[in-house]
Amino acid sequence: MNLKKLATMSVLVALSIVFTLLIRIPFPPAPFLIYEPGDVPILVGGLCFGPVAALAMTVTASVLMGFFHPEGGVFGVVMHIIATGLLTVIPAMIYKGDVKSARKGLILGALAMSGIMPVLNVILNPIFYGMPRASVVQLLLPGIIPFNLIKASLNAAIAGVLVPRVLPSWKRSFVEAKQD
Repeated sequence: MNLKKLATMSVLVALSIVFTLLIRIPFPPAPFLIYEPGDVPILVGGLCFGPVAALAMTVTASVLMGFFHPEGGVFGVVMHIIATGLLTVIPAMIYKGDVKSARKGLILGALAMSGIMPVLNVILNPIFYGMPRASVVQLLLPGIIPFNLIKASLNAAIAGVLVPRVLPSWKRSFVEAKQD
């Protein structure tokens, strides 16, 4: 991995953290669920650098966010890694350098995140928070399912708008850096 790529990935992780800390919108039906666009820089970076980079940026951002939001504890870090990992690694695996594969990957990543997070909440919330499973199930339809659909879809859509504008110049920049 060259220094320019590593530096760019580090900046994307930093942007992810800044977006997560500064842009926080509570989901009205379940105000404890907070929308933040921190996945967008990781999505863009994953499409530029591939699935391993997407996972590395996801883990790094998730662990660092664990320090900024310690109330989530290990549970918060694990859930963040799984949610963002699904959302970012899947598109990076599918992306073939064209808009069609980027869109397909972003849609599938958003659907994967939206599908697995409710299941993980039902399984893990009782373990980590001691909530009765029935209480978590009652939160699925008014809160957890629509929140994850909206969050994943919105972040994927924002990345989908940015990618065609950013990636061509980044790819040229990295090809030129390899030639130097």
